[in-house]
Amino acid sequence: MKNESQILYQLVSVNTKDNLLLHGLLAENLSKEPKSIIINIHGTASNFYEEDFIETFAKELPKTGFSVMFTNNRGAGNYNPHDKTGAAVEKFESCVLDIDAWIGFAIKKGYHNIILSGHSLGSEKIVYYSLKGKYWDKINALILLAPSDSFGYLYKNDKSVKDNLEKAKQLIKENKRGVFLNRYSYSNIMPKSAESFADFLDINSELSMALPFHKGKLEIYNKIMVPILAVIGDKKEYTTIPVKEALNLLKKENSCVEVHQIKKCNHDFEGKKNKLIKIVKKFLDKNFSGF
Repeated sequence: MKNESQILYQLVSVNTKDNLLLHGLLAENLSKEPKSIIINIHGTASNFYEEDFIETFAKELPKTGFSVMFTNNRGAGNYNPHDKTGAAVEKFESCVLDIDAWIGFAIKKGYHNIILSGHSLGSEKIVYYSLKGKYWDKINALILLAPSDSFGYLYKNDKSVKDNLEKAKQLIKENKRGVFLNRYSYSNIMPKSAESFADFLDINSELSMALPFHKGKLEIYNKIMVPILAVIGDKKEYTTIPVKEALNLLKKENSCVEVHQIKKCNHDFEGKKNKLIKIVKKFLDKNFSGF
């Protein structure tokens, strides 16, 4: 990989197929070769500028020859009443439209080597994208940062899920799908509309299929045939099963994966950004040094 000092940082935006305007940050390597880009998908109620590792990635990855783009999706923040987006109202399967838009943006800019990165819920979204995505055949690798099983974790740790799901379904029957459940209905941290809650946590939801560590079988993930990097901490994580077991399952289910656990590290990699970036750089150098 080449060192590159000419890095352009710019705010960018895309329109999704269903006409949502999404924003992001592109740290672009201005060298003509390689035309390689990492597109990051944020976690629950986060955004393109909030996650702890973003600044380090934006500074360090372009130096190796990779541009990096941090993107908002329709689950950014809790709730935006202007365009009726946010984690409180998003439908999980709509992540495909958001990722389609960002990949389409990268393709139009001439990038031919595209790596999808996802943090937390974003890791579930990019695995799901392998099943439904318009541009999946353009993806050269996945980076799973703090890979999670949101569905399994909530059913295991939140005793109110079943009651809230029943309430949500009743509201939907009454044509009140936009009505919010109680303030802490989702993971004891945020509200959810009836429609969004049922979409995420119905027993056969699309989310339940993404990274279901709790099932002991990863039927979407195990069909992915590109290099995969999975990095996770050792403090509170959302794998449902013990983290070591989750990492072993990732290895068992897909021979294309490389897994790392960072010690004394939380879900957001706080204080461990330098360790994380070293792992990511080695993965990129191992798999894409010829690009």
